[in-house]
Amino acid sequence: MFVTGIITFAAMLTLTPSRAHAQMQKYPRIEAAVRHDRVLIVAPHIDDEVIAAGGYAADAIASGAEVYVVFLTAGDCNRFSARLMHKTLEPSPSNYLDVGRARITEAKAAMKILGVAEDHFFVLGYPDRGLRPMLENRTAVVRSRGTAQRSVPYENAMSPGATYTYESLMRDMSNVVALTNPTTVIAPVPFDQHPDHSAAAAITDIALSRAGLTPARLGYLIHMGRIPTSWVNKPGGALLPPARMKSFSWGTYALSDRVVQVKHNVLMTYKSQRPYVFLLRNKFVRRNELFFVYPPVAAPVAATPARISIAR
Repeated sequence: MFVTGIITFAAMLTLTPSRAHAQMQKYPRIEAAVRHDRVLIVAPHIDDEVIAAGGYAADAIASGAEVYVVFLTAGDCNRFSARLMHKTLEPSPSNYLDVGRARITEAKAAMKILGVAEDHFFVLGYPDRGLRPMLENRTAVVRSRGTAQRSVPYENAMSPGATYTYESLMRDMSNVVALTNPTTVIAPVPFDQHPDHSAAAAITDIALSRAGLTPARLGYLIHMGRIPTSWVNKPGGALLPPARMKSFSWGTYALSDRVVQVKHNVLMTYKSQRPYVFLLRNKFVRRNELFFVYPPVAAPVAATPARISIAR
């Protein structure tokens, strides 16, 4: 019985790639970025960039495209991480600041593994779980729920000391968009159920509108109402949309074995997020990455035209 179980499990692993390929075929295929493309990935928290688009980014860099990443927050409101790092049930504001510093350090290491140049990623350092309040209260100075700060506390952020206000955030985002001049933008979808993610979608829209740019747009979905509970690592499986969202405009980006391994390696760099990072790996390190494909927008005169290649 035990031997039979092992054989059955091995067979399942062998069959998974073909099954995954068949499932992925249900959706249009997104083509890789090419030389001269400029890809901007918007990450509400440090690690969202690799969860959502680490494979796409790795291939883009290999093909000669420019890849940029902007981290809107340092992810410094993670109570579980603060408890583990400081062995306390009641983390202090300084404990949360340590989490933010640790995550920024991990981001630097992750970007190096991925191949993103040091001048191609930006840490803004706005409050974790504070993006939605900033968006909805545009004249207020927001106080971080974790660090208790009211301004960017990280020296290596884009604007250290900038107040936690909507206009400070949008000024930094506008600077990022101006510096990168993206032809493709990958950001959270507005229907992600994490408030920072849905807010990041709106913040991205506003920044591009202010700049008068209409790049190709891909959206990613991470939070669907609950923490991912994929207890088994399935690198040969397919990442598919939730059943209630299957009719949405999805596209799939296939990953090679090499890129799957790169994505895994980059995600494992975020040690401060263990053991949660293992659940994220099991859910999102698959044979493909899944993106919501926005309809093309008519570009204004003299603007860079949007381009996303969809193979059918």
